[in-house]
Amino acid sequence: MTMIRCSTPSSVVLAALLLSCGGGYPEPRDQLTESEAAVRAAEVAGAPNTPQAALHLKRAREQIEAGKGFIQEGENERADWMLRRARADADLALSLATEETQRKKAAEAKEEVDQLQQSMQRGNP
Repeated sequence: MTMIRCSTPSSVVLAALLLSCGGGYPEPRDQLTESEAAVRAAEVAGAPNTPQAALHLKRAREQIEAGKGFIQEGENERADWMLRRARADADLALSLATEETQRKKAAEAKEEVDQLQQSMQRGNP
């Protein structure tokens, strides 16, 4: 009877260790979907046409592929972190592309204002 009492707590401890050591981390499907969506958003915003944004977009794509590889290997926690990095790079690419678009629009608006001022000066003696 003492063996049963000793083995029961031991088996509980062993089960707890097995659960905490791995194998229980869920597959990061949501993180994969979010990362891929962030890459698409950056592409639509023009990231491939902006050098800095294109670099971060490339990194995001590479990290997504690495994350998929980790998922296939059963390394779900590593995959989750890699996919989080991919999303961060894709978000940065989106921000850089948006910033570049806004800079271009601002430059065009400034040019238009300058032209209007010049035409007003020419029209008034």
